[in-house]
Amino acid sequence: MIEPNAPICEAAAFWVVRLHSDQRTRADEAAFRAWLEQDPARADAYADCAALWDGVAHAAETTDGRDALRTLRLPPRAPLRFSRRTALWAGGGAAAAAAVAVLAGPVALHAEQSFKTKPGEQRRLRLADGSGVLLNTDSQLRVRFIASERRLYLDRGQAFFQVAKDQNRPFRVFVGRDEIRALGTAFEVRRIGDSALVTLEEGRVAVYRADGLEASQRLHSSASLQAMEGVAAGPPVAVLRPGDQVDLAAAKPVEVRQVDLRKVQAWRYGRMILDDAPLGDTVADLNRYGGIQIVLADPKLANIRVSGVFHTGRPDDFVESVIAAFPVQIARQDENTIVLQPH
Repeated sequence: MIEPNAPICEAAAFWVVRLHSDQRTRADEAAFRAWLEQDPARADAYADCAALWDGVAHAAETTDGRDALRTLRLPPRAPLRFSRRTALWAGGGAAAAAAVAVLAGPVALHAEQSFKTKPGEQRRLRLADGSGVLLNTDSQLRVRFIASERRLYLDRGQAFFQVAKDQNRPFRVFVGRDEIRALGTAFEVRRIGDSALVTLEEGRVAVYRADGLEASQRLHSSASLQAMEGVAAGPPVAVLRPGDQVDLAAAKPVEVRQVDLRKVQAWRYGRMILDDAPLGDTVADLNRYGGIQIVLADPKLANIRVSGVFHTGRPDDFVESVIAAFPVQIARQDENTIVLQPH
């Protein structure tokens, strides 16, 4: 564990390395939050190191990036391992920070960061404030933290947020024209076009809807962040409690309903839990994960109701279950597509 009186930059580098490690624990996370809360300067130092660390994550996947890393004079006890998402140093925090700086170069303190996943990929992030994010398949999230607030934009896909408490900086997630705001909580957002499904697991979140100004003007304006305040003005349209879900469909009234969190959470474990779900919706959801794409040759098949637990990465297993339970057969199949038709 890092020494209590270690210099801020060295400690910040240590926490970036530790929290991005597969060996991190809940005790680590609690210790990190305690360290962060003791001095406002620590949050800025951590934000700098985290931004650089994310840069090296991508650089380490390239030949040039790996060559640059090998030129560093790391201590003998600091073997270098590469993975697709992160480059993990087992040595001291200062050495890790130096390696990151060589590859990534200077990064603005409050520069916007963008994170993406490919179809079939999930990515776990640790943000500069200690918050955690799990991005689902084919998703894109942009993050920008400043002194007064934490802004995130879910451009597409699905994300689960575990928000670090910070009463002085609200945590604001924007989906098209709508906003979900939290202080310390756990919730997920799934974007479907310009609409979204928001589900709360812990704490509370407030949901806001924007006025008539086009979201694209707000989110992509070159104006300052101060001029962008009030993207979702007025009182919240809903305040969610654990187990609540709200459908932010365009041009529809907001309705809060209770849901089975076990079903909502299933994607985080590579599963879908279905209870009388339309086949058309289920197929569209499965196809998001890449791999073999399922096509319904007859629109009437979309109305079949499906129940069960299925693996999101095994569409062929799902097809076998469907044709065993319903009058459906495979019309044709190749390495990319399975076409279903009535039997």
